[in-house]
Amino acid sequence: MRYIAIVALLMAFSNSNAQFAIGHRTISYVDASRSNRSISTEVYYPGVSAGNNVNVANGQFPVVVIGHGFSMNVNAYQNWWEQLVPLGYIVMLPTTEVGPIPFPSHPDFGLDIAFVADQMQTANSNMSSPFYNAVTDRTGFMGHSMGGGCSILAAANNPIVDCIVGMAPAETNTSAITAAANVTAPALILWGTEDQVTPEAGNALGIYNGLASECKNYVRIDQGAHCFFANYNIFCATGEMNIGTLTREEQQQVSYSVAIPWLNYFLKDDCAAFDAFEAELATNPDLGTNIIGCQNTAPVITDNSGTLQSDAQPNYQWYVDGQPIANATQQTYAYSNSGTYQVASVVVGNCPVFSNEIVIAPTGLQEPTVRLTQSQDRLTIFSNSQLENAVIEEFDLSGRILNSMTIGNVATNVPVQVNLERKNGLRLLRLRSSETSKTWRLFY
Repeated sequence: MRYIAIVALLMAFSNSNAQFAIGHRTISYVDASRSNRSISTEVYYPGVSAGNNVNVANGQFPVVVIGHGFSMNVNAYQNWWEQLVPLGYIVMLPTTEVGPIPFPSHPDFGLDIAFVADQMQTANSNMSSPFYNAVTDRTGFMGHSMGGGCSILAAANNPIVDCIVGMAPAETNTSAITAAANVTAPALILWGTEDQVTPEAGNALGIYNGLASECKNYVRIDQGAHCFFANYNIFCATGEMNIGTLTREEQQQVSYSVAIPWLNYFLKDDCAAFDAFEAELATNPDLGTNIIGCQNTAPVITDNSGTLQSDAQPNYQWYVDGQPIANATQQTYAYSNSGTYQVASVVVGNCPVFSNEIVIAPTGLQEPTVRLTQSQDRLTIFSNSQLENAVIEEFDLSGRILNSMTIGNVATNVPVQVNLERKNGLRLLRLRSSETSKTWRLFY
């Protein structure tokens, strides 16, 4: 049954080792609903090779739209696209509403973020687009400072967004704190404890508290600065004269360690990534006091005299011996066969989380009596009750399987003869069925 964990580990290994070249295009999108507003956007994507206007690599990739900070050129976020694109993300950076003159329109920038995200999703089905059939249906919004607040404006009442990462998000005009009440996407908010630009209460923490998301986490980077989420930018540096104790590189590494597993889980269905995210929160020494508002807690099941019961979960799927049980989707399951049972529930995102295991030799059910007689190379199996899905397996003493034979159903009190190739020495014979498992020693 641990095949589930093995699959998850293989997925994590595949994701962590998938490296793509970085392609780049500058695209001007036109929003007809806002007087043909032009939204110039730098798009970085997995390419067949590195360079401008190269073809997209084979595959389909989720989208991350990054909103820039006040007066910050999008080039300051090169650190992020250099992290995300090689892992298989399309990264979009709208270049509108930079400031300082004219002063940025926060509502317009929020609409720009939402619009370009929608356009990239539309491009997937547009045969004339370079991104035709290259985009998954998953989109994340990221933003730094002003762009973090505007990402909240973009996410309000917006079904396209699957998750959010806010890096020291700032309060905006109109209010991101107010708009957060209409945001339900899973959200990760990062803030540096030595931030000299956006005081916590009225900015990052205020936005976090206002979010309607059932899944949200607030992560403080101990001794982190406001500007160090991005590369050097003179305007940001001027606004934050007293930088944090962590270096820029150190703060960025801490940010990647939590943001990338978060994105992998919600945008790539990397089922091992949430465990990596939670482990980072628990063990990274550069994280301060965090607010954990989203945990991917596994179900807990108990055996109540023939009925398995799960604690309260959003949904249920029962398994026996690693296989889903048809129509077993309630909080309880009355078993009739022996086996190893679990329940799975999708708590956060799209990946099931599995409960503890309970091994059942059913109470109140008569264990079948199965006899085996041997005559030379012919075996006869006799059972006092019906066996279903019976399989015979022959092993040597090292546990190496020598032969396997599917018998199917064994009727009550009806002998079944099995012919095995004769081999000298001692062998083990195991009969497995839905009702029982028996092992004998055979002498030839």
